[in-house]
Amino acid sequence: MRKKVLWLIVLALCLATVLGSPGALAQEPKTELVLRLFPGDYFSGIPAGKSTTIFMEVRNTGTRAITNIRLNASKPEGWSVYFNPVSIGYLAPGSAQTVDINVIPAGDTSRRDYNITLIAEANETRTVTSAFLRVVQSGPSAWLWVGIGLAALVIAGFAFVFIRMGRQ
Repeated sequence: MRKKVLWLIVLALCLATVLGSPGALAQEPKTELVLRLFPGDYFSGIPAGKSTTIFMEVRNTGTRAITNIRLNASKPEGWSVYFNPVSIGYLAPGSAQTVDINVIPAGDTSRRDYNITLIAEANETRTVTSAFLRVVQSGPSAWLWVGIGLAALVIAGFAFVFIRMGRQ
């Protein structure tokens, strides 16, 4: 009987030590900012030199409010990227804010895939995501005119042969 009482006292002291320490069971406040692009992170058919709007959700998935969120982008040379809104003053835990991103590739941008890094910096945290953009030429390329010229030469050649052979 004494052993059981002694074990209960030891167990109670251990529990008091573990539970009595501040923050032993309380969860530490967590700061987590998530950036999500809509409809995904790959966009095709972006015209060179023309404005395209991309939508991004900035979400606070943590347990603590996030303040003074500033939005920025790392982009290819000659490109312009504008955010609306430029910053978010306060984002409560579990809430989200939609941001319009206006992307304008340089007019002389060649047709290929490009990467833009989107950055959200706050007083409490920093988050980065990437968007992949496929640029298309907005006007007719030189190869289009070469093809049209070759087609015109072939048609003129057939017309010449037909007219020449038709007289004999």
